[in-house]
Amino acid sequence: MMDTSGTLTTLTLPTGVTIDPARIMRAAIFGKYVVLVNSPTRPLTVDSEGVVRVLCPRAPRTIITLSGPSAGGLSGTFLVKQSFRILDADGNVIAESPLGPVSPNVTISAKLLRVAGLDLSADTISGTRLYRTITNGSTYLPWIDLDGNTQTTIEDDLSDALLTTLAAPLLGEPPNDLTLVADYKARVWGVSATEIDTLRFTDASRMYAWPAAYGLIIGRPGSDARGVTGIIARKNELVAGRRDALFQIVGQVPSDFASVKIKDGIGIASADSIRVHRDVAYWLGEDGVYTWSDAGVHPISDGKVRSWFNTDTYFNRSRFRYAIGRIDPLLNKYQLLLSATGSSTLDRWVELDIDDQTWWGPHKTADFTPTWAASILDSNGVVVPVFGSSTGFLYKDQATRTDGTATGIDFDVDTKFHDMNSPAIEKHFSQLTLLSKIQGAGTLTITPKVGALNASAGTAISASMTAGRERLRRLGNGRFCQLNFRHTTAAQDVELYGYEVVWHELGER
Repeated sequence: MMDTSGTLTTLTLPTGVTIDPARIMRAAIFGKYVVLVNSPTRPLTVDSEGVVRVLCPRAPRTIITLSGPSAGGLSGTFLVKQSFRILDADGNVIAESPLGPVSPNVTISAKLLRVAGLDLSADTISGTRLYRTITNGSTYLPWIDLDGNTQTTIEDDLSDALLTTLAAPLLGEPPNDLTLVADYKARVWGVSATEIDTLRFTDASRMYAWPAAYGLIIGRPGSDARGVTGIIARKNELVAGRRDALFQIVGQVPSDFASVKIKDGIGIASADSIRVHRDVAYWLGEDGVYTWSDAGVHPISDGKVRSWFNTDTYFNRSRFRYAIGRIDPLLNKYQLLLSATGSSTLDRWVELDIDDQTWWGPHKTADFTPTWAASILDSNGVVVPVFGSSTGFLYKDQATRTDGTATGIDFDVDTKFHDMNSPAIEKHFSQLTLLSKIQGAGTLTITPKVGALNASAGTAISASMTAGRERLRRLGNGRFCQLNFRHTTAAQDVELYGYEVVWHELGER
């Protein structure tokens, strides 16, 4: 956990829980708790003090026994169940396990009801709660709370009239292998690795209670190997996506919850690419980036940079499922970490300027390999966009023109292939003139390709960044001309205003 001043605290995991570093941790904020899934071996919660707990204790396993050996005030037939509970410092319930197996019934007359064989939890808990039926009844009501995790027997004769009228809450243990999680309308929603087609959800206001019946089938079960690939929660709408379709969750209570397909052929490639900003969702699909707002679902990369996402020229599309998104609220940009063609790491990123809908990139951060993207708060409450790295550090943007302290930023730009509106005619491309902002130092390398579309790179040209306007050498003959601008020196700015190429036709062949 990192506080606003940047101080790191290593958190203590509950006994028996480990973290798989090869899997990305996913989180949902529920009240004052963060629910963590996917990389822990069991779902966890973390409170504002950094205390880590299991999301839900495992249910009692042993069958308790009932008897009435001592005189008391109860008469009739009774049943009892046990649960484990975790409380906060104020006595509020953080988690309660499912109820354990029901005891065999016992019939007593003017006796204390004795419970023996109470199970002890392997988890760290605050205590045990016993639920019993009223005389000859079938509904389980809260009866006795026991502190700690050591007591195995208790007897009591609290009358039916003094029992609370609230029945035992709806409970249920969450799947240990939850891979996706989201918070929406006072419930936690999730998908497990063993039920990939089912969207599970909790009882209202209880992040720990996952009744077995609370689940929705999303799409056609078994239609692919990935199942539900992402959950998008906006202010008043919830969508679960598969790789090729989107389904909206409708209804007000569990009995009328249903999933309705709203888009076919458009899905979610990466759960970690999903970001919601100003109630607009952004994410990566298999063929581009999409938004979902009150105006509906729309592609925002088509007609601009669609080839980034539907060709193998720029990125490793087989790793789209591992892409990670980030909102930079300072610059109002959606940024996306991706893997370059042939790469198995997140070594490139692109960004959408939300204000003017322009795309920028692909960018490369050369000082480290990004593994995560997020935003944190500094000590003044200012949002700071950060990248996480494979070396275990967080990196923030800086004004200095370096990655880290000394690694140069690779300025590497290819122009279009210029054909001067006559692609079939040979041309002489004469002198190149470069226009740029005058810098204090620096040399730009310009590599021309002149000839056909498969022309080889020619001899590199050196251009001074101190000149502002510089006339350079002739480029040569061919039907097309393309230029590559390259600058890698650390802490030197490059700002190009344009270039000019004098040319004339040589005739048609």
